[in-house]
Amino acid sequence: MTKTGDKWQWIVGDAPPPLDPHSKVKHQLVRDYLYKYIGVLMANAKMPRLRLTLVDGFAGGGLYSDGQGTAPGSPLIMLKTAAEAEAYLNTSRIQTPREVDAQYHFVEVNPSSYEYLKHTLNAEGYGRDIGTKIALYNNKFETVCADIIAAAASRKAGQRAIFLLDQYAYDDIVMPTVANIFQNLQGAEVILTFNVDSLLTFLNDSKQFHTITRRIGLEPYINWRDIARLKAGSQWRQIIQRQISHGIWKASGARFMTLFFVTPQGNSPWSYWLVHLSNAYRANDVMKSVHWDHGNSFGHSLEAGLFQIGYEANKDMDVTLQTEMNFMEASAFDETLRTRSIVTLRDELPRLIHEQHDGVTFNDLIYQIANKTNATEKIIKESLNEAVATKELQALIEGGGQRAKGTSIRGTDILLPSRQKSIFMGYR
Repeated sequence: MTKTGDKWQWIVGDAPPPLDPHSKVKHQLVRDYLYKYIGVLMANAKMPRLRLTLVDGFAGGGLYSDGQGTAPGSPLIMLKTAAEAEAYLNTSRIQTPREVDAQYHFVEVNPSSYEYLKHTLNAEGYGRDIGTKIALYNNKFETVCADIIAAAASRKAGQRAIFLLDQYAYDDIVMPTVANIFQNLQGAEVILTFNVDSLLTFLNDSKQFHTITRRIGLEPYINWRDIARLKAGSQWRQIIQRQISHGIWKASGARFMTLFFVTPQGNSPWSYWLVHLSNAYRANDVMKSVHWDHGNSFGHSLEAGLFQIGYEANKDMDVTLQTEMNFMEASAFDETLRTRSIVTLRDELPRLIHEQHDGVTFNDLIYQIANKTNATEKIIKESLNEAVATKELQALIEGGGQRAKGTSIRGTDILLPSRQKSIFMGYR
């Protein structure tokens, strides 16, 4: 192995590079998400087969050293996790086998690392699948993305695809490429790393950064006119983060986005984002649940309840001359944040529901707020417990009856403000 700057190069015959702690957690998240989501997609026991395309756009050599031996890289994690999920699905299905019919696309631009990846796959027993189930590309992801999309789209009932785009900085992947994925694959998801600190540290209203952000598709979403003034304020980082995160979401064309900070070791604990983009709410919720499972390794710096991404002048203290900002220091996904989320949503959600006088189904509510909260569906239901129990809100069951508590709410239930409570509390 050799290292150029901060990038490792795998060399056949040499030991693989070391696996740093935050990459280890990131790999565990990919593994847990894929395993959980396959289970969700095949929750219907009568579903015999799931066709799935798994893409690693920055595959590396497929193997790391972890101090105790070797550890799998993301290509091996994808292969092994799909097999483990299939095996679990068949533990209770003796008569009718269930299949995870996955096709894999592994992309690595470095020739030496690409050869190491082929060597790793052969050594792990996957050599026979190269050229059939596994497609390898010694190229840039941007160059071969259209071919991968076409291959996934050509599979009958096989447009479910997960793209892992673990770029090193922030400009190896341009947002038009991500948008192209969502435009052409109905069931696509993208897991994208974005080194926001690398961009923010040097960002300024210069021709250079206009060119860079225009190329990656984020230029229109940055408040260039006020950037110098914003960077002079104490909250500049959080403000510009909102703009960039809003830009990633809008430019991608995805319906749902979750965005979390990865915690590396060292003096910069909130250095890059792990972004999950999808058009399926259930995928969004599963990813949030995985982040909560790894609470101390991920964080966010937005509000505990409902938040807005993008620039909000009425929350800019340099505009309003007020200090009651809702921006927060970065917080880990721990029990403290969970409790604060429930308490905050307990106040905010009834008010939101009261604004919808004809009521709203629970499904519609969670779709509306999915991009405005880091809370999972389970946490949202818990936050509605008090309002439902005290009859501030009614949770009407399809076909008749009411729920007695928030945790029993189902997607088709209609949430309505209680008329008497509305009058008493001053709602109209």
